[in-house]
Amino acid sequence: MKKAFMTIGEIEIIGNNHDIPLVYWYELTESEKKDCDYIELPDDNFTGFRYKGNVYDLGEFMRVDKNNPFYGHFDGHMSDSFFSGILVKFTDDSDFIKAFWYYS
Repeated sequence: MKKAFMTIGEIEIIGNNHDIPLVYWYELTESEKKDCDYIELPDDNFTGFRYKGNVYDLGEFMRVDKNNPFYGHFDGHMSDSFFSGILVKFTDDSDFIKAFWYYS
C-alpha cells in the first residue's frame, strides 16, 4: 500500500519516491505513439515518462513556482481533475524524475 509522501493542508501527496527514467519517442511502443498523435514532430519534441501504466508527456506539465506554498517542492504539475493530478520533481542529473499523485 502506498503511503502519503506528504500532506499540505488538505492536499494529500502520494508516491514511493522512486526514480523514474525519462523516455523518448523512439522508446515508445506503437500503441503509446498512437496516444501521442497530437505531437507534430515527435522525434524532436517528445520527452516523457511512464507512470501508473500510462505515458505522460512532460510538455503537458506546467512549471511550478518555487514560492507556491502547496507545490513549491516540485518542478511541475498536471491536473487530471479539479481535485487531483500528478506532480513531478527532476532528479539532480535530469535523466530521471520522481512522480507523485495528489488529491484533496
